[in-house]
Amino acid sequence: MSESLNEESGDQGCLVSDLISMALRQIGVGAMGTTASAADLADGLMHLNMLLAQWQRKRWLVPNLVDRAFVSTGKSVYFVGPGGDLDIPVRPSQINAAYIRLLNGAPPSTEGEFASTDFSADFDVGSDGLNSGVQPIDYALEQIPSYEDYAGLGLKALRSWPSYFHYNPAFPLGELRPWPIPAATIWEIHLVYAEPLPAALKPTDGINLPPEYWDAIMWSLASRMAPSYGQPPDQTIVAAMKSALATIRSANTQVPTLGMPSILTPINSPFYWPGLEIQRL
Repeated sequence: MSESLNEESGDQGCLVSDLISMALRQIGVGAMGTTASAADLADGLMHLNMLLAQWQRKRWLVPNLVDRAFVSTGKSVYFVGPGGDLDIPVRPSQINAAYIRLLNGAPPSTEGEFASTDFSADFDVGSDGLNSGVQPIDYALEQIPSYEDYAGLGLKALRSWPSYFHYNPAFPLGELRPWPIPAATIWEIHLVYAEPLPAALKPTDGINLPPEYWDAIMWSLASRMAPSYGQPPDQTIVAAMKSALATIRSANTQVPTLGMPSILTPINSPFYWPGLEIQRL
């Protein structure tokens, strides 16, 4: 791999063009002294961007979760994505966890820089807001799993202590509905979601992912592109791809503590379930 860790890529690892060329060589394109054509490289680049877009939707293929926050304004719906209430470059397809912070004099959380000893600042890590000299109080929010369940709420406009949320991954802005609706300014809503993987890469870009991803990307690209050259799936390539993906899975897997839904514990949480507990209010 030519100049895989050169000055152009810096701490971002392999160049996109290097990984595409290596993947093509695995299926005989550009091998044995020949050179892959510009069209071959362009196809490989498109496959790479599509591959990473697919990986983004799989929790175990995303190496980083981020915690982002915004202060409540008293609205019933908050928008998540570019230019939204939570202004982030890409709206997440799902929220992995959420909690709400009673500021109690604590300043709102602010974004921070990624450690210089790690991969480049494309990875996003914010301040946790816990070093300001005060003691904010956090409360976990339980997710309402579907819009149908949210629609069944009898008192959607109830304004009280927030306990639940529903997230609708609309495009281009996701829709977050906390419930009961939190009052303005005294609450900070925190969302935990998968960090977006690199998108719209160019041949000269570096792959800003941990080193174990380079092998998985290369073999996955080879497997994806083989049919374009009239080749059946090569078992050696498929086996290498599965092995590389298994390494990533073992490194990234985090299993949350099992919890019981509110509907099964009405005594501990008498506040919510559509068509059931809400009718008793």
